[in-house]
Amino acid sequence: MTRRDVVVVAWCPQQPRTVALAAALGGEALLLGDGRRGGRARLALRYLRQGIRTWRRLSGCDPDVVVAVSPPVFTPLVAWAWCRARGRRLVIDCHTGAFHSREWGWSLPIHRWLARRAEVTLLHTEAMEAEVQGWGARALLLPDDVPDPGRAERRPRGTRPRVLVAGALDATEPVEAAIEAARLMPGVDLLFTGDRDRVDPELRRAAPANVVFTGWLDHPRFLGEMLAADVVAAFSCDPQVMNRAAFEAVGMSRPLVLSDQPGLRARLDGVALFCRNEGPAMADAMLRAIADRDAMTDRSRAAQERLRAQHTGSVERLRSILDAPRMPRPRLGSRPRGLRVLMISQHPFPSNPTLRRNVEHLLRQGATVDVVCTTDHLEHSRQPGLRIHAVRLAHRRLAMWYPLEYLAFFAAALPRVCRLSLRTRYDVVQVDNLPDFLVFAALPARLRGARVVLFMYELMPELTASRLGVRTGHPVVRLSHRLESVATRWAGHVVVVTEHCRRTLVERGVEPHKLSVVPNTQAGVGHHVREDLATGRPSMIIVTTLIERYGVHVALEALARLRTEWPELTLDVLGEGEARPQLEQLARDLGVAGRVHFRGYVPWGEAMQRVRDATLGIVPVIDDGYGSWLLPNKLLEYVSHGVPAVCSRLTTMVDYFPEGSVAYFDPGSSAGLADQVVRLLRDPEERRRQTQRAREAYEAVRWENVAAHYDAALTENRR
Repeated sequence: MTRRDVVVVAWCPQQPRTVALAAALGGEALLLGDGRRGGRARLALRYLRQGIRTWRRLSGCDPDVVVAVSPPVFTPLVAWAWCRARGRRLVIDCHTGAFHSREWGWSLPIHRWLARRAEVTLLHTEAMEAEVQGWGARALLLPDDVPDPGRAERRPRGTRPRVLVAGALDATEPVEAAIEAARLMPGVDLLFTGDRDRVDPELRRAAPANVVFTGWLDHPRFLGEMLAADVVAAFSCDPQVMNRAAFEAVGMSRPLVLSDQPGLRARLDGVALFCRNEGPAMADAMLRAIADRDAMTDRSRAAQERLRAQHTGSVERLRSILDAPRMPRPRLGSRPRGLRVLMISQHPFPSNPTLRRNVEHLLRQGATVDVVCTTDHLEHSRQPGLRIHAVRLAHRRLAMWYPLEYLAFFAAALPRVCRLSLRTRYDVVQVDNLPDFLVFAALPARLRGARVVLFMYELMPELTASRLGVRTGHPVVRLSHRLESVATRWAGHVVVVTEHCRRTLVERGVEPHKLSVVPNTQAGVGHHVREDLATGRPSMIIVTTLIERYGVHVALEALARLRTEWPELTLDVLGEGEARPQLEQLARDLGVAGRVHFRGYVPWGEAMQRVRDATLGIVPVIDDGYGSWLLPNKLLEYVSHGVPAVCSRLTTMVDYFPEGSVAYFDPGSSAGLADQVVRLLRDPEERRRQTQRAREAYEAVRWENVAAHYDAALTENRR
C-alpha cells in the first residue's frame, strides 16, 4: 500500500495511537478535532462542522481505505457514508470508551450496525474483540504500539522522587483519590497531565504543594516527562480501560503503577503494580514502585519485546486483511444465524457467577439468549442478543421453604416458556437445577424440536439429606432420587460441575455418553502472578455464603488461637447469610471482633481485588454430608489470582488440587487450620511454591480449556 491508499481519521487534536497506526500502514493521519468543549448545542454544531470537514478532506485525498476512530461514533458514521458513496473500504478503530462508557454507551447499537459493514473493527481488549465477533462482524485485537525513547524530548530530572500521573483528568479517573494519595506522600512530587480545567477548582486549590497540574503536553514533551520521572502511574475507574500511557511507560522503561482493572491486569500482570482506586492504596503502590525502582525498570524493559511483537503481529494481520481481494458483501440478513438458546434457572442473573459465565459465553459465540430466571438487575438485559424474563421470587434459607420456592418458580416459569416457545423455535434449552424437576418446564420448547440440557449445579438427593439432617433412606430423600432419575433420563444431555458428580450419576444408571463435566471456573481469569505480601500486615480472606456448612466459625476459632503469636493477623469475611449475627457474636465471644471485618455483599470485581490483596485465602467447608461434593468457586478464584489457599481436606477438592497445591487440614479442625496458616505465614518461599503447584493443577479446569465441553453439550445433534 502506498501513502495515499490509507487515511486514519480521528476527531481530536492529538492522538498518538492514530499517528502510529497511520505510520505502520504507510498512510496519513487526519486529526480534525479542535479540543474545545461546550454545551450540547455547541457540541452538536461542532460535530456537524467536523463531519463536513471530514467528508471534504477524504474527497480531497480519495483513499482506498479509511480507518475511522471512535469515539465519537459520528466519525465512523461519516466515514461509512463516504466509503459507501465512493465504493471504498472502511475500518473502525474502537477505543475502550466507545461501547460502554457513560458518555457513549447509548451508541452501542450504532457501533454494532457499523461493525457489520466494515472490513474489520480494531479493538483494545479481548473482551471487546469477543463482543464484536458475537455480532457476526470481523474483529481484530490491536494493542497500542510501544514507543521508542528516541521520540522523547529530553527533560531535566527533579531533585526529589517524581511520579508522572498520566491521564486526562476527566470523569473516568479517580482524581480526588490520587490527590489524596499525594497528600500521604509529601516527599514525592506528583505531576498530573491532562485538562486541569476539568478538575473542580476547590479540589485544585486544596491540593498539597507536591502536586503539579501540567495541562496537556505535546507527545514528545509527554514522553520526556515520563523519562524524567521515577515512576509512571495511570489510574482509571473504567473496567474496560486499556491505558495507552501504560504502553508508553513500558517503552520508556519506567516503573508502572495502574488501577487494578481486568484488562490491564491480563495484559500487564508481572510488569506493573496494581492497586485499588483509594488514596492509601495508591500511595502505598507508588511508594513501593519508587523503592523497587531498579527491579521494576527491568520488568518494563523485559516486557517491551513482547508487547511490540503483539502490536506488530496485529498490524501484519490487518495488512493481510486489507491486501486481500475484496469479497462481495452479503446482503443484510444473509448471515448464517447463531444458536438460539433458552435458559431456565432459579438462580439470579447476573449475581450467580456460573449462570453469568454461561450466558456471556454464548453471547460471545453469536448466540441469541433468552433467560427465564430470578433477578433484581434488569439493566443487564440490555446486552445485545440477550433478553431477561424476570421472575420475582422471595428467597429464604429455611429447609421447609425450599419446596414451596421450587414449586412457585416452576409455576411462574412454565407460562413464560410456553409464550417464548410459541414465538421462537429454539435450538437448545438449558435448565439449571435446583430443583431437578424444573427440567420439565422445557417441555413446550422440546415439542418444537429443541435439545434439552440439564445443568446440574448440585446433586439434589445428597443436598436434601444434608439440609434436613436425615439419612439417605428418608422418604423425602428417596423422592429426590426418583425425581433426579426421571429428570436425567428425560433430558437430552446432562452437565455436572465435578468428576465426583459424574461418577456418582454413572453409578446411578445415567449413561456415560450423556454426561459432560464443566467446572465452575470463570471466563477470562488466568492465573495471576502477584507481588508477595510478606512485607505488609498478614491477612486472611473468606468469600462465601454465611451458613454453617461453609465453616466461617472454624476460621474465627483458628484466628483466636493465633492472636498471641500473630497479633496483626486479620480476617476479611465477604458475603451474607442467616448465620451472620451468630458469627459476629462468636467473634466478640472469642475476643477477635476487632480483627474480623464482616464486609457483607461485595460486587465481584471489588471482591476479587480484596482477594488479590490477601495473604491467604481460606476455604473451611465442614463435612456435613454434602461438603465432600463441593468444589467451591472461591477456591478456584483464590488459585487463579495467585493467593495461597488453606482448605478443608474433602474428596472433590483433593480430586482437583493434590496435596502440596493447597494447604489442607481436617474439616472442622480450627487447630489444623491454625497450624497451616502459621506454616505458610512463616515461609514465604513455600507460599510461592504452593501457588505454582496450584497454578499447574488449575490449568485442567480453566474455562478456556473446558469451554469446548460446554459447547459440545449444547450443540451435539443440533437439529
